[in-house]
Amino acid sequence: MKRIVAPVLVVFMLTGCGSNDFRTDGIKAVTVSESDGFNRFQTGDLITFDEPKAIQVFEDMLREAERIPGIANVVGPEYDLEVRFEDEETDRYYLWLNELDGESSLYDADDTDTAYLIPADVTNRLIELLEAD
Repeated sequence: MKRIVAPVLVVFMLTGCGSNDFRTDGIKAVTVSESDGFNRFQTGDLITFDEPKAIQVFEDMLREAERIPGIANVVGPEYDLEVRFEDEETDRYYLWLNELDGESSLYDADDTDTAYLIPADVTNRLIELLEAD
């Protein structure tokens, strides 16, 4: 019995703490703009990503974002992201993009008290994607 409990406990510890409930299925497009701060989404200077390779980067960002314990208190975001789904629903996020090989931060626009870390490898892909346009 001890042989079964230890692996299950390790799996729970690895998946239970930093998970999130972000939707990643059926993304149709992601719109990115430079942010004007919390509670105001930019309506000008938008870049829309709707090709599968670009959408995959944003899916990975949402899937791999790990919740940071505690309440976050930070300065305004760098980017506003609006994720549009095939069923016409939308989710909005605030993004603080770090430098290459650094972790970035993400907030759900509906819950700005909770921060999420984006791994360095996904940060690198986001930088490459955003600098290409």
